Amino acid sequence: MFTRQYVQKYVDERRDMTINKNVTRRDVAIKAGVSVSAVSRAINNSGYVEKEKKNRIIQIANEMGYIPNPVAMALQQKKTYQLLFFCNDLTGGYFNQMYHGMAREAKKRGYHVLASLNINDFSLVKKTLVDGILFQSESVAQDYAETIGRNYHVPTVAASFQPACVYAKPMPSVIIDNNKIVNAMIDYLMEKGHRKIGMALPFNDGYARDRFKYWRQRMMAEIGDECLNYILDVNDECRHPKERIHSDLQDYYCESDGFVYYDLAETGRKAATMYVESYQKSTAVICFDDDMAVGMVAELIKLGIRVPEDLSVMGIDGVYTRNRHEPKLTTMGIFPDRQGAKCAEILINMIEGKKYKYINYSPYGILEGETVKALN
Repeated sequence: MFTRQYVQKYVDERRDMTINKNVTRRDVAIKAGVSVSAVSRAINNSGYVEKEKKNRIIQIANEMGYIPNPVAMALQQKKTYQLLFFCNDLTGGYFNQMYHGMAREAKKRGYHVLASLNINDFSLVKKTLVDGILFQSESVAQDYAETIGRNYHVPTVAASFQPACVYAKPMPSVIIDNNKIVNAMIDYLMEKGHRKIGMALPFNDGYARDRFKYWRQRMMAEIGDECLNYILDVNDECRHPKERIHSDLQDYYCESDGFVYYDLAETGRKAATMYVESYQKSTAVICFDDDMAVGMVAELIKLGIRVPEDLSVMGIDGVYTRNRHEPKLTTMGIFPDRQGAKCAEILINMIEGKKYKYINYSPYGILEGETVKALN
C-alpha cells in the first residue's frame, strides 16, 4: 500500500512536469525579474545583455525546464537552419554519398539537410520551413527554376554534370565535367597500351548521353569507325537514338525481401553477355558508372572471361562500395561526397551573406584497383 507521503510526492512531480511543459519566456522573465525582451536576447544570443544577467537568465530557464518553440524561433530569427535536398533516390551509391557529404558539411555549420525523394513535387518547398534548396542535378534544378522557382525566392545550389547548362534564374553549381573525365580515362587506358576501348551504357539520356558523346568523339579521332564495334548498348539507344518515353528510374528498380532499391548492376550483367557474344572485342571497356561496372565484372567472371587478364573494365564515380568487391574496381573518382559538401558550403555562404562563386568544378582522379591490365 502506498503511503500518503509517497502519493503526495508523485502528485508534486507530475504537477512540476506539467508546469515545465508550458513554461514561456514570460515565466522566465518574471522569475528572473527582467523584461521578456532581455530573456529573448539572452536565449537567442542576439543583442546585448550584461554577462552576469545573461548567465542568470539561462540558468533560471534551464531550472524551469524552458524549451523554445522551434517554429516560433525560426519565424522570429527568420532562419530555420534547415536545407532541403531534392533527390530521386538514395539507395544508389552516388547520390547516397552526395547526400552524406552535404549533411556532414551542413552539420559543421550548424545546419541540417532534409531529403525529398520526389523530385517532381516542388510544392513541398511551400510546405517546409527551410533556408535553402539543393538539387541533385542540373535537370532537376532547371525544372524548379522554370516553375515554382520563378516566384519563390530562396537560395538554391545545383550539383551539375553539364558545364554549359544555363538556368532560368541565376544559380550557383558544382560541376562534374564529363568531357574531361572521359578523356582522362581514355588517356589512362592508352598509357596502359589499350587502343580498342569500348563503352557500356544502360541508356542514352542525361549525362549518360554526354559521356557517350565524349567517348565517341575521342575514339573516332583515335581509331575511326572501328570504335563503333566496341559499343555495348544495353537498351539499343545509342546506335539508334530515340526519344525516351520517361526519364525516371523505374526500369532500374530491384526488390530484395520487400525493399525496393535502385541498381544498375543488372545492366552491367547484360553488357557482359553482349561482350561475350560480340564478334569484334575491345581490350578495355569504360562503363557508365561503378554499379554497372561491378555488375559487368561479376558476370564476365561467371561467363569465363578473366578480369583484367582478358578484358579491362573501368567505372565512373569512385563510390565507397567498390571496396566490397573482388577484384577491386579501377574507376574514375568524381568524389560525390565532396561535390555534395561543396554544394552545402556554397548554399550556407549564400544564406549567411558570405562570398561564393557561381561556377565551381568538383575534383576528379583515377582510383586504381585490380580491373585494368597494362598491355605494354
